[in-house]
Amino acid sequence: MIEDPINAARIAILASGLLYASYEDWTVREVNDLVWILCGAAAGALTIVNLAYGWDPGLATLLAISIGLSVGLAFAFYFLGLYGGADAKAIALVSVGLPLYYPPARLHPFTGLATLSNGLILSLGLLLVFLFWNLVALARGEKIFEGFEHEGRLRKLAAMFLGIRARDARRRKFWFPLEAERDGKRFFDFKLLSLELEELDRDDCWITPGIPLLIFITAGFLTYVFVGDILEILLKLLL
Repeated sequence: MIEDPINAARIAILASGLLYASYEDWTVREVNDLVWILCGAAAGALTIVNLAYGWDPGLATLLAISIGLSVGLAFAFYFLGLYGGADAKAIALVSVGLPLYYPPARLHPFTGLATLSNGLILSLGLLLVFLFWNLVALARGEKIFEGFEHEGRLRKLAAMFLGIRARDARRRKFWFPLEAERDGKRFFDFKLLSLELEELDRDDCWITPGIPLLIFITAGFLTYVFVGDILEILLKLLL
């Protein structure tokens, strides 16, 4: 339960902006910068009000550290080509709008960093979905590795985690090839960190979806607010 009305307002603003941005990113793969500007200005103003209302030099320092670390890491990932600009802006928005938050399960109170780590962990669940899909296909007797007999077991296993074989690939929007052809042979091609993926040129091929990380970042933010830091929960379970 969120008892602080200012925190509740900031969370509502951030959640609304992230959910809308996720919808835009899912449908058209583009997010208008006005989303970040308007939500950032509104939530950021409330952050300033919250700081001014209970002014404390230690708190101000902690806020600055949170914003600096989160925004710096978010844009470092972007410049390294690990994700798109909208993903970095989403982390920056969260960092400015709600720099500190204290759910019961946390390694630290830095909302931006926890949102990013939560989102990355949640995105790994997609690998299990693909694995289950491919295991079912194999159990049904589908020849998902036909034409890839020369590939090793480890590369076949990697493909099962990263995508599926589709017979109607070109009809699928925002899916990209997980294979390439060289010297007349088909090979798995794991160029997953590239932001400029190739278009599909055949129907029967291995493909992987271009699911925006922004969706997982949004889920990571909501999870942190209402549940906590997934990394902290996993560490407690393991240790």
